[in-house]
Amino acid sequence: MDVSRVPARKPGTGLLEQILAPINLAAAWEAVAANAGMAGVDRVAIGRFGRNWEERVTVLADDVRGNRYRPSRLRVRFIPKRDGGQRRISIPTLTDRVLQRATLQVLLSRLDRKFLSCSYGYRPKRGVAQAVAAVIGYRDRGLRWVLDADIDDCFGSLDHEILMDLLGREIADWRVMQLMRWWLDVGRPQDGVARGIALGMPISPLWANVYLHELDWQLVRNRWPLVRYADDFVVLAESRQAGEQAQAVVAATLADLKLRLEPTKTAVTSFSDGFEFLGVRLLIRGQGSGVRGQWSVDR
Repeated sequence: MDVSRVPARKPGTGLLEQILAPINLAAAWEAVAANAGMAGVDRVAIGRFGRNWEERVTVLADDVRGNRYRPSRLRVRFIPKRDGGQRRISIPTLTDRVLQRATLQVLLSRLDRKFLSCSYGYRPKRGVAQAVAAVIGYRDRGLRWVLDADIDDCFGSLDHEILMDLLGREIADWRVMQLMRWWLDVGRPQDGVARGIALGMPISPLWANVYLHELDWQLVRNRWPLVRYADDFVVLAESRQAGEQAQAVVAATLADLKLRLEPTKTAVTSFSDGFEFLGVRLLIRGQGSGVRGQWSVDR
């Protein structure tokens, strides 16, 4: 994978202090408390943590500075998926969630400006509505063919060494990189292979965007109209043939990232046939460039 276009930076330590700043940790706790959620393996719930949260985050900051902090193992739960399967959710302790959220708040302000406009997931002032609107905008400009793509077990397949390399080119503080390594390791699957990130950790969506930014960059560089929300994306095209060419480019780029398309869930289709993106069914009824497509929510 060619990441040479991004210059490596010299080691430093300043970023960690921004993460551990009291005002940043307080904001992180507020965000974690607002999201509620289950307790981790230590069984400390929101109410209990909140009774003395200031003391807890102060101890946390001291532990990180003193190299005494280590993340706890994850509490695993399974939730049903629409296709009848189950999705594995890994729940960190509240202490780990606060530190990850504090890290996310600092890193997102730095990294988000590097992400491309085709990326809509887990970014400020962007979301499902904006992603769907972008797809409709491409359709209204005459791009009626779509590569409707699915990455096979994306979050479970992200290679740790590739991710650490990409993060290391943006994060100069070696202690923050050490935190990243620990969080990756605690979410490692039981087979011990250095791949996969845990769904349920606050930092995981940022990791996915950093990783898949490489896909964004390759496609946009080659002028393919892409709309991506986390690991769910479509590429717009003028014809079926162009859509098939886009699929070949996507497959090759993903191979460099040690990922692959799920063949049974990836296809070149059209707005006339209709397709689903982010829970929204998109299709065109009628003929002519002036016909507005109709869409409906199907979640």
